[in-house]
Parts: sequence; structure tokens; C-alpha cells
Amino acid sequence: MLLKAVRSQRRFEQVAEQISKLIQKGKLKPGMRLPPERELALQLEVSRPTVREAMIALEISGLVEVRVGSGIYVLDTSSPNLKMCKNSVDIGPGPLELIEARKEIEGAIAELAAQRIDTGCLEELEQAIDKMVHENKIGADGDREFHLLVAKAAGNSVLETITVFLWDQQQNSPMWTKLIERMKEKKLHATILDDHQCLLDSLRQKDSKGAKAIMRNHLNHARDIYFDLMGEEEN
Repeated sequence: MLLKAVRSQRRFEQVAEQISKLIQKGKLKPGMRLPPERELALQLEVSRPTVREAMIALEISGLVEVRVGSGIYVLDTSSPNLKMCKNSVDIGPGPLELIEARKEIEGAIAELAAQRIDTGCLEELEQAIDKMVHENKIGADGDREFHLLVAKAAGNSVLETITVFLWDQQQNSPMWTKLIERMKEKKLHATILDDHQCLLDSLRQKDSKGAKAIMRNHLNHARDIYFDLMGEEEN
């Protein structure tokens, strides 16, 4: 394949765009299996996680099909059910960008929250965890509610607004939605709940350093889950 090395930011979008153009020009034909992730990463001079994000973008755009344990295959772009357009792979920030931003910002927020949280907010956090326990879909609503309550407890309206913005970006992201679907399939609900309970315990103890570390580790877990789920496609 005639692929070019990617040099600038938002690399996963550029990778997806290159492959999209090859599909639209007929150089990658329906039914063809794309090269393995490591081969694409070497040819494009990007990381394997970047390739993984690009594959999610192409899958959401209807250009490829992911077959777990088999690989990634080009779909028939002549099908009227596929939406082909110039900006078909422009689907907003990728999960890794969102996780990185949340890790830095929400880690600092948790540290502040531990210093300022009151009894009422602790009770609300417990209720959010209970909501997650009884929800489907990885407890998506309770998860958001929990994190926004931590931001509220930090007592800084600017940080609270930033947190809402990040969660809106995340929940409006087709790529994040795809990730949540795969987390649901793998029954990873308990991992998220355990992290939330540990954070709540730290906040209750007013342990600011511990709360920061737990929040950052929580988002590291989200990143690791993402890597594991995407890595399964070639196994």
C-alpha cells in the first residue's frame, strides 16, 4: 500500500484519512484484510495505539469491519447503507486524548475535593455508586454523576465547568461509545466500581494525595482497558 509517514498532531485521524482515501480510490478493495497493526504502525511511523484509534474511526465510518480474532476487513463502499463523505473520519477527539486530559485535570480536582468535601457530598457520591450498581451499560449515568460530584466537591466553578465539558466531549464521541460497548461485552463493570469505591474512601478520609493518585490510576485503568480491548482484534 502507498502510505505516507504521519508527522503532526491528531495522528489517528490522519491515519484513518489515508486509509479511507485508498479505499475510496479502489486501491483497497472490499473483502481485503488490512495489514497487522504492528506493520501499519511501522509503515506509518506511528504508535500502535494510534493505529488502533484509526481503526475505530474507520469502523464507525462504515469503511471497515472488525472481526475479533481474525482482523480488520475493508467493506464495500458502494453500499447505499454506508455514509461516504469527505469528512467521514472527522469524528472528534479520540479516547486516548480524552483519557489523558481527564487524568491531568480530574487528578488535581480529586486532590482539592479531599480537602474541601462535606458530608452532604459524600452521601451523594455513595448514591452515585449505588446508581452504577443497578445500571446497565457500565453504569454510564452513575459514572458521569460520580465524577461531576467530585468536581463539585473541589469547590472551584472553573474546574467544574471544565469537567462537564470533558464529559460532554466524551459522551458525544462515537469512538468512546464504541469503547463502552466493548467494555460492556467484557463485563468490566466491577473494575470501575472498585475504583470509585476506593476514591470515595480516600475522600472520606480527607487524604488529598491518595485521592489524586487513585483518580489518576482509575483513568490509567481506563487507558489499559482500551489497549487490551483493541489489542484483541488481532489475536
